[in-house]
Amino acid sequence: MTGNLPGRARPLVWGTLVLFSAALGWAEDWPTYNHDARRSGTTAERLSVASLGLRWTYESSVPIQPAWPGPAPRDFYNSPTVNNADRLDLDAVFQVAAVGDCVLFGSPSEDTLWCLDAKTGRPRWHFVADGPVRFAPHVVDGRVYFGADDGVVYCLALSDGALLWQTPIAPSAHKVPSDGKLVSLWPNRSGVVVRDGVVYCAAGVFPAEGVYVCALDARLGSDTGPGLYRERFIDMSLQGYVLASPERVYFPGGRSGPWVFTRLSGERKGQLGGGGGTYAVVSEDDSLIYGPGKTSATLEEFRGSTRDNLAAFPGGRHIVVTRDCSYVATSAELICIDRTRYLQIGAEIAALDAERSKQKRGTAEYDALTQKIARVAEGREACYRWRVPTDCSDCLILAGTNLFAGGVGKVAAFSTEDGAQLWQAPVEGVVKGLAVANGRLFASTDKSRIYCFQ
Repeated sequence: MTGNLPGRARPLVWGTLVLFSAALGWAEDWPTYNHDARRSGTTAERLSVASLGLRWTYESSVPIQPAWPGPAPRDFYNSPTVNNADRLDLDAVFQVAAVGDCVLFGSPSEDTLWCLDAKTGRPRWHFVADGPVRFAPHVVDGRVYFGADDGVVYCLALSDGALLWQTPIAPSAHKVPSDGKLVSLWPNRSGVVVRDGVVYCAAGVFPAEGVYVCALDARLGSDTGPGLYRERFIDMSLQGYVLASPERVYFPGGRSGPWVFTRLSGERKGQLGGGGGTYAVVSEDDSLIYGPGKTSATLEEFRGSTRDNLAAFPGGRHIVVTRDCSYVATSAELICIDRTRYLQIGAEIAALDAERSKQKRGTAEYDALTQKIARVAEGREACYRWRVPTDCSDCLILAGTNLFAGGVGKVAAFSTEDGAQLWQAPVEGVVKGLAVANGRLFASTDKSRIYCFQ
């Protein structure tokens, strides 16, 4: 279903602008959540933060309804005295894709995929699915791909929202009540990602009912042909944005660690360790960084090919990785880390720990290795190029030479050179989604709002 139902957009008056970044060739689209198949959160586009101003605000007429509205305050079985971290914060805001003059997002409370005009914030078209739409779409070659809690993956035309194809991933149309809605027993809680003409997705959160991992033809929606598949598993639950590298597909496991699949064949290679979570990033050299876990505020990095633990980022909530640097947002700081040296130290610690595991606890050999690990770990401090205090840790992306971070009631920009804060703007709510595209910064908050700065 498509149409032009109005949302509550509040555009500010603005004239005809020539986007400076576009004129200089820096403008880029932001086709999906965190920009690309790796969910890198990076774009080469540069924004002149000195002149950024609010252009419009979109506010949904129906408050957002997350699948999991908050963490359980205690895990009385495992950690009765520790507050749980929110590991299933996957749809607390309208995560956007921005392509050309279109801004697209899913609304779980309205079962709808919306397309706004990037210039005004007013709706262009909308498509109503048969269940909540919790994830940002992936826009490729004028087509919009997304999944919903009805267990179906859809493909629409970007121009007008016309349905091009739909493929049920769920094995039946059976539905159950969930938070006042009817949803499939096999909801799409992975979103979708498109790479090399193939749509990767999953359906199902209850292991006993089976979970389906699929690779669909992006043109037709079919799962039959070379490199296409539909596989069923009964021992995992997949929740969080799916990621794809040239060789592998990664599915966050929600309460448990992510699962690794061979991209072209669908062969399951195993599960990563760690404490779970739905947030994840794939580096350019195909390692996966994800977390934070249930009780530990730590991001962990694993090698995709071997599933070896490479490094940990204590206190990390969000991360942006480049070839040289890892930028980490903690609850109190924004940190720039020498990536090469940090990983070297992590590898050295892992090797020593493996050697220590062969020794009997309490022996002189065991204690000596423990002391050596502590000395090597002290070298991490020298890896910090800079660290600055900030309370903007709820979202982090990189645009050109500026880091944009979201927090409670504000969005801010920081220099990658020294961490200096360059810009800040107030918003209502907590910023948990950011995107930069075509001369604009979009910030999404848990008050069901999208802010556009230009």
